[in-house]
Order: sequence, then structure tokens, then C-alpha cells
Amino acid sequence: MAETVIELDLSVPWQPPEPPEPRRRLQGRWVAVATVLAVTLGLLVSAGPRSGAGLLYTIEQQVLRAQTAGGRLFFARYQGTDPGPMIEAHDLIDGELLWHRSAEAQQQLVTAGDDVVLLMSEDRTGAGDSSALVVLDAATGQELWKRSHVTFTGTTGDVFVVEDVPDERRVEVVWPDSESDVNRAFAQPERRFLGLSARTGAQVWAVTVPQGSDVNVSYSNMYQSRLDRLDVLGRDGRLTRWDSRTGQVRATHQLAWSGVSAMFDAGWHDETGRAADRVVVYPDGSPGSQVYELPTGRLLFHWPGAQGSGLFRCAADLFCAGDSGGMDAYDSTTGQHRWHLDEQTHVLGMAGRRLITGSRFDPSDPGPVALVDSRTGTVFKQLAGWHVLTTGRRPLLWRLVDMRTAMLGELDPATGVVAVFARAENWFGNPECSVDGEALACIVVGGLSVWRLPSRH
Repeated sequence: MAETVIELDLSVPWQPPEPPEPRRRLQGRWVAVATVLAVTLGLLVSAGPRSGAGLLYTIEQQVLRAQTAGGRLFFARYQGTDPGPMIEAHDLIDGELLWHRSAEAQQQLVTAGDDVVLLMSEDRTGAGDSSALVVLDAATGQELWKRSHVTFTGTTGDVFVVEDVPDERRVEVVWPDSESDVNRAFAQPERRFLGLSARTGAQVWAVTVPQGSDVNVSYSNMYQSRLDRLDVLGRDGRLTRWDSRTGQVRATHQLAWSGVSAMFDAGWHDETGRAADRVVVYPDGSPGSQVYELPTGRLLFHWPGAQGSGLFRCAADLFCAGDSGGMDAYDSTTGQHRWHLDEQTHVLGMAGRRLITGSRFDPSDPGPVALVDSRTGTVFKQLAGWHVLTTGRRPLLWRLVDMRTAMLGELDPATGVVAVFARAENWFGNPECSVDGEALACIVVGGLSVWRLPSRH
């Protein structure tokens, strides 16, 4: 296939920011007490805020995890004086320190919202395998509430969803034989999910999943743990959809199936959380999967592929499946094979009929990224050298300029144009990024940088 020239939208002149100072060795940062005090006071911004699209500031510390929400930047970083990380909140645009607090050893920043921040650590107070949660006020950093003996599932609006873990329940994970094409189910004990007020921790709702039922959790934003619903499939083939904010039943459907589910899927993989009109069930003890129609519950077709390369909804009338041999598309009603791609193995994003495709089987090289017409499997544009930063409503990409510099751009899936908005220094490997409104924050080898995104037209 002939290589396609990438169109870069450089109609608005862009001036690169001053490069940050070279990173000092970690040991040197903690030699002087003055340095520790400077860090504690939040004097970490090595480049001042700038107007327009481009670099706003960088934070030259060993940052572990960062999230953006509600116009704030939250992150956890190593500190040399305590065993636990330091949790900090900054204004997302100007980088001003809003608050900071030391966390306990093994405590991690999990997710942040407009009003609250969640920290989590392994719970060692009981015999079961669970977590201890601590919830902070996002504006002040003050502790609001804590809870033990639970596992965190996600957030939805002003509700945190957790699973209650009794002391006597210990989770033993035994992975199926990777060489076997037969589906194998994990243990399915009775499970109890709780909806807790994000501000107070008070119980809002409780849902008990009967023993032998399978649970599928649907996210509208998996990176920020934003939930949409809980789907529960019983051994009698009854599918129940629970609203994760209210704990109320949204809908029930009866499938023309009964048995033990090793896994099932009933949604889209496009960060919307929307429910699909198809349910894919992987029966325990059998190879492949069965696809059922909603709301009738009738069996549409059997798909013989392995559970590890399972079907996912990639277009209004298509399922896709990918493995190391490429990606295939199937008619969502008949199961008929539609098209095959050799180089792309996964859908990284969706924009109408256009699929943003790439590969996730080699984390060090997630390309090649391409735009594909889902109706025909035709590669509309090959984005040579580009890698996906984030998908969803604003597909953001990066591309190396040299060994330590990258270009950042926003992709228009309709045209294939990548509008370059910044140049990133000290860029090594694949970053961890978070987007909130008008800004992008990325961690690269422990250093955190924040860029203002271009205005959308």
C-alpha cells in the first residue's frame, strides 16, 4: 500500500516553548533540606504558564500517577522523607499549588472527580482480599470518609460503586490453559455491590448478585473509572441491567440460552458506555461464543474464535476481533465475515464510520495507526509514525521528531488531518495521559507536563 502523506495543520504559527532543564539524578534532589522544603511548598513548575495552545508547564519530579478533573490536576509523587507518596492538587491551567498531603505507604491515587479524590491501598485488616478506600475533598484535600473490606468498581455522578468483600471470601485466580480453546469460568459466589455517596460514604443503594451469575461492568471512561451500568447474566439466561448511579433496574431480557457463562459482553468499546443490541456469551466448557439479539433474546450465530481475542462491537452492524494475525470484521446479525486487516489488530477509537486502528500486542510499538472505513475495511489513511495518546471525543496523537522530542497533534477522523499543537521535550516511550476540557497532562518517565489544547472549531 502506498504511503499517505500526513497533512499537518500549521495555519496558525506555533512557537515552541523553552525546553525544560535537564532532569537531575533523583538522589541529588534530596541532598539539601531547602530542596525538600521547595518541593513541599509546591515549587515544582519548571516552565511558567503560556497562552494559546502548547506547553503550559512541567513538573520535574518522580510522578507516579496523575489525573485531571474539574479544572484541577491531581498527582501522586515520590517523596524522600516519608514511605508513602505525596498527593498534590494544582490548578490545571496555571499550575498553582492548591493543596498537598502525605499518603500512607502503599496508598495510591486511583481516580479524581470534580468534587472528590479517591486513594486506595490493600486492606490487611481481615482474612479476605480487599482494599481500604480514603476519599478526600478535591478542593481542600481534607479527608471526607474511609471504608475497608471493599473493592473499588468505579464512579458515576455523585456515587462511588464498590463491592463488599466479606472476611471469609478469598479470591483465588487460576488462569485457564492458554493453549486451550475451551472457555473456563471463574468461581461465581454471591456478590454484593454498594453505591456510596461520594461526599459522605453513606450507602445509597445495594445490589446482591446471586451465586452462579456472571457480572459485566460497563464504563463510559475506563481510565477515570467512570461507570455506566452493571449487567448481570443468570444461569437461566436472564440478563438484568442495573443503573450504577441509582441501583435501579434499567431493563431485563431473556436470552434463549442457559448454563454457566465464562464471560459475556453487552456494550460498545468506544468510551460511551452505551448498551448494545447484541449480547456475546462465552459458555463455560465450550469453544467460541454465541451472539444473541436484544430485546428478543434469540440466538443469531455462533462465533468459533478464542475467548482471548473476543468479539467487540466496532460499528452499528459489525463485530470485530483481533489477535497477532490481524483484525477481522463480522456481520453483527449473520456472523458473515466482512473484511480482514493484516497490520492492525485492535480498534483504538471510533468516529462514526471511521475506525482508528492500531496494535496493542507490542506495548513498545503500538502502531501502525490507520483510519479505516468500517463498511469495507479500506484503509482511508495510514498515519505513519503516529501513535495514539487518547481517543474518545478528541483523538490525540504523538510522533517522534528525534530520540527525545515528539510532536503532539489532534486527529480529525473525517479528513485524516493531524493538527499539530505542541512539541514535547524529554519524550521517551509511551506516556500515561489524562484529558480534561482544554488541557492534556502526560507522565513520561516520571516527569509530568501539561499542554493547552487548541480551540475546537
